[in-house]
Amino acid sequence: MTAPVFVVVGHVNRGKSSLVSTLAADESVAIADEPGTTRHCRSFPMRVDGEHLYTLVDTPGFERARHALAWLRERETSTAERSATVREFVRVHDADASFPQERELLEPILEGGFILYVVDGSVPFNPVYEAETEILRWTGRPRMALINTIGPSDHVEEWRRVLDQYFGLVRVFDTHEADFERRIHLLRAMRELDEEARTALDRAIEVLVEDRRQGLHQSANAIADALVDMLTRVESKRLEREADPEPHKAGLAARYYDALCERELALRRDLREIYLHRNLEVELESVEADGEDLFDLTTWSRLGLNRGQLAAGGAATGAVVGGTLDAALAGSSFLLGSVIGGAVGLASAWLGWARLAEVKLMGQPLGGTLLEIGPMRSPNFPWVVLDRALRFHDAVCQRAHAKREAVQLEAGEGEVAGLPGDVRRRVQGVLDRLAKARDAASVESARIALAGAIRSILEEREASRGAG
Repeated sequence: MTAPVFVVVGHVNRGKSSLVSTLAADESVAIADEPGTTRHCRSFPMRVDGEHLYTLVDTPGFERARHALAWLRERETSTAERSATVREFVRVHDADASFPQERELLEPILEGGFILYVVDGSVPFNPVYEAETEILRWTGRPRMALINTIGPSDHVEEWRRVLDQYFGLVRVFDTHEADFERRIHLLRAMRELDEEARTALDRAIEVLVEDRRQGLHQSANAIADALVDMLTRVESKRLEREADPEPHKAGLAARYYDALCERELALRRDLREIYLHRNLEVELESVEADGEDLFDLTTWSRLGLNRGQLAAGGAATGAVVGGTLDAALAGSSFLLGSVIGGAVGLASAWLGWARLAEVKLMGQPLGGTLLEIGPMRSPNFPWVVLDRALRFHDAVCQRAHAKREAVQLEAGEGEVAGLPGDVRRRVQGVLDRLAKARDAASVESARIALAGAIRSILEEREASRGAG
């Protein structure tokens, strides 16, 4: 089965490259506001696990369509010979500079490509576009029109009335806001272009849907891995027998919290990679600039779970809720607020039940002391990490590759607080198992269970988006 080729054509700056980038899931496609960014045809194959599904050809925009159509009409002999006349047009102008862009975009069509004609539905129809559509009709190739919406104005119905006269298939498709479901919906419509396209696109859709499912599974594993790493993290520092531990505590705690932040950043990189958004900036910083970062406890009541939700989830809060400090800790409790000099404050209401990790001073068999911090003890911390991971995942997995500006995640109610009670209880049960794990096998068992619970959350969120 030959992978079909779809040639994306249209006027300059109407979203051709954006369509290619979105349908090819390729962020390397050059997109710019300046007209004429695309000067030569470039092919972008869509491959999944090495299987070639289809190819999109990005083309220059029509530049002198009315003059080109006039040339064709002067040499027309019969309707049946129109495609031959277009071939003659390309051949004659191969060596001159009269119609470089028209010749460039017509070549892959005449070689057997299916036509995807893109217009901007936010600008009114202009007679110059009629020349473009007529030239495409002369090629005799199967063709489909896509009404992109670049600006705020709405001329979609006007465009539809015109395009219906030239194209058997006309669809509205926002290249910048097309999530996965919308892309699949468009591919299903493109199946109607031709029997050859139908068979190949049936296979492409099957592969893409399975790849999406695998992406959700990979994301769940990545989030679970990060959570387990962060919840079991311990930093330690060996001191001489007579060394005063006090000067070392703040530095050790800072190293610990830095490591947790770095692990969250690594998770973000993993999620970008899964959905082929390697260069996309997803900014929780727009929120963090107002005080929300991984350890800003003033926001934890919104991003995490409240006391009642934690108790209902079966959290083994115990002494943490009571605020009792272990005697072995020698009264030392290091929170990030004190570590970094109060830059991130801890609200007094959180003292005790939202405690993070403590610096511990332990004796060593061979003499000296061991200064240690971790693992994380706050019952709310894993819910905050999960909440941030879900928000980040949603932003990346739904993002069209044509949309290049940084994603700004706005502050809002926490995602995890809205999860069904049975889901929260399932996750909390695994977190409790992890907190009690004392060997590598127990930790791995909890990690697998946590990945399964998160996978169910991601799949449910995906299903709800599809239903909507």
